[in-house]
Amino acid sequence: MTQTEFAKRIGSMQNTITRYETNNRNPSASVIALICREFNVNEEWLKTGAGEMFKAAPSSALDALAEEYKLSAASYVMVEKFVNLKPEAQEAIFNYLREVVAAFQSGEVEPEAPAVPAADLRGLSIDEKVALYRSELEREEKAEGSSEASRHGA
Repeated sequence: MTQTEFAKRIGSMQNTITRYETNNRNPSASVIALICREFNVNEEWLKTGAGEMFKAAPSSALDALAEEYKLSAASYVMVEKFVNLKPEAQEAIFNYLREVVAAFQSGEVEPEAPAVPAADLRGLSIDEKVALYRSELEREEKAEGSSEASRHGA
């Protein structure tokens, strides 16, 4: 492969590749990541020469997906279990999610409202009442902060 072909594959210029090869310039972390991704190169090998030159090929489509999207173990298991469900079970999950979304969109469910009515405060000490009130205020502040952040694209 020529320097020009290599540069094109990683979105760079041929003269930049020449500078890397002649040690006149070091590739940035993002360039190293591009090289590793594009050519399936082991980053540790590229930086230090240690280990295998190439990463092992994924053993399945799910492994390739996990690598591409940097899935956590929990996400991997979730996707694996979902794709192994019968189509009817997958559809049941989609229907359930549609119902949940519809309930929130209709306004019949207030996501931040307590699931059970407020406790009867009779018989509680002042300290217990203050603790309950404090936790409710903290929950409200957190909810307001979340909605404020989402309005501003955070």
